Amino acid sequence: MSLRIEELKFGTIKEVDGASITIKANKLENEYELVDYYVEVGAYVNCGGLHGNTICIVSKVQIEEAEKKIIDENGRISYEPYDLIKVSLAIVGTIENEIFSRGVSRLPIISSNAYLLTANQVNKILGVEDTSDSKNFLVTDEDKDKAYFNLNKLLGRHTAILGTTGSGKSCTVASIIQSILKFYPYPRILFFDLHNEYPSAFGHGKEKHEEYKSKTKCTTWEEFSLPYWFLDLDEFIDIYYSGAGSSQIPIIKKAILELKQKNIKDETIPKDRVSVDSPIYFDMKELINKMINLESEESSKTKKEPLLKIIHRLEGIVNDSRYGFLQKDKELKVDLSEYFKNLFGLDSSEEKYLNILDLSGLPSEVRNVCIGVLSRLCFDYKYWDLDPQDLPLSLVLEEAHTYIPEETSTKFSLAKERIEKIAKEGRKYGLSLVVVTQRPSNISTTVLSQCGTYITLRLTNDNDQNKVRRLLPDTLSGQADILPSLRDGEALVSGDGIILPRKIKFRKPSPFPKSNDIEYHKSWAKEMDSTYSIEKVIRGWKLSEKQK
Repeated sequence: MSLRIEELKFGTIKEVDGASITIKANKLENEYELVDYYVEVGAYVNCGGLHGNTICIVSKVQIEEAEKKIIDENGRISYEPYDLIKVSLAIVGTIENEIFSRGVSRLPIISSNAYLLTANQVNKILGVEDTSDSKNFLVTDEDKDKAYFNLNKLLGRHTAILGTTGSGKSCTVASIIQSILKFYPYPRILFFDLHNEYPSAFGHGKEKHEEYKSKTKCTTWEEFSLPYWFLDLDEFIDIYYSGAGSSQIPIIKKAILELKQKNIKDETIPKDRVSVDSPIYFDMKELINKMINLESEESSKTKKEPLLKIIHRLEGIVNDSRYGFLQKDKELKVDLSEYFKNLFGLDSSEEKYLNILDLSGLPSEVRNVCIGVLSRLCFDYKYWDLDPQDLPLSLVLEEAHTYIPEETSTKFSLAKERIEKIAKEGRKYGLSLVVVTQRPSNISTTVLSQCGTYITLRLTNDNDQNKVRRLLPDTLSGQADILPSLRDGEALVSGDGIILPRKIKFRKPSPFPKSNDIEYHKSWAKEMDSTYSIEKVIRGWKLSEKQK
């Protein structure tokens, strides 16, 4: 396919300066095969000449007033005003032996022609064919400007989806995951849903979709469990006694280790190989009784007091209904292998490929703990899995700024430390992150900087725009200027997941997630539903559970 279509030629090069090119344009609109193409910010251009083909992206379009020198037949000189159209381009890469590569070995020469590129030409440059390459999947409508993502690089190097409230962020997340479920029959995705928005997008709402529903498991917050015996020592201390002193932690550690060694069911595991962090069941009542016995053996008040504090804190968490999910599988003594089969959708009865964990019913401080522990468990599983190719796993972190913020408060430390570790090391073990946030300026820089692909929807806050601008390569930092004016569901995509950075209008999800704006005009134009009950809401509040 030629990258120099005569009908799409719009100007010539007048200036070349390092990574930028200035074009003198003679028009800003072209027609080719009954389709209009415009010279606009974000459009792709080929600067073709004797040097070869240099692929660029439009970064600026401007019209300047200029004067044209005219000499008539009598030699008189006059000046005629006209509009000089200047187009600034950022160099993206070059085509060598019909293969695209980033950067250039030779800059284009002055007077080379500039040609707009069609969507088919762009996809040809990317090496994408509509039906042949399973590494790439379509994220736009079939009949419009097509765009493909490379799945290996999109998930293999972490992805950030950024956008202010109302920019179409939830719909974009749902659309991408629906596309993955459509193109790949056996994915493995764990979704942390903080507001119970996404089950409806995968057939578990009013609008049914049997294909998505058959592949998706929705774990409601009433069903959610995270057995306390899966916690490592740091997590156990953080949850049950975050203020434990240096003399108390060794006591707790010793008692838990003894109980875990006592409860080994697998005879092939020697006791000396079991550590306090081993995911082996023990009875919390036995732990509390151990502390009570130790306290009774002490005679001095000074030695009794630290043990009494441990007992009170353990009993306090055990009796706190907010932490009921830690005790839920106690009677079953669930083994970690069974827990992972359920979590990953590997139940023998009916395999699932997307597990949406509804964490909307949990208080924020408890939610942080859940996400931190689950993330660590997934990382440890992948660490001990000898071949990461067998079960690649992706974690979707919705509203990530609420539990991995930039600030260093101790209440976020558990989740933040675990997720930052995955961001830095997870890729080599087949564990990827999809970080979703409306406030990129408030999220951990460590996590965000490790993402290889940025899907940036509309951002109106200056701090958020500046953080994104710093994450983009120098040749694209100017593209951040378009972020406030993007349409709903439209994003500037750059990084490893897409070879050429571009503006993309994602396919609308079908079904939609439950994230639409509240329609005040409808609610305030009619009487309140007779079945609505304030008492029902208050009852749920008192019970810490949402009444259906």
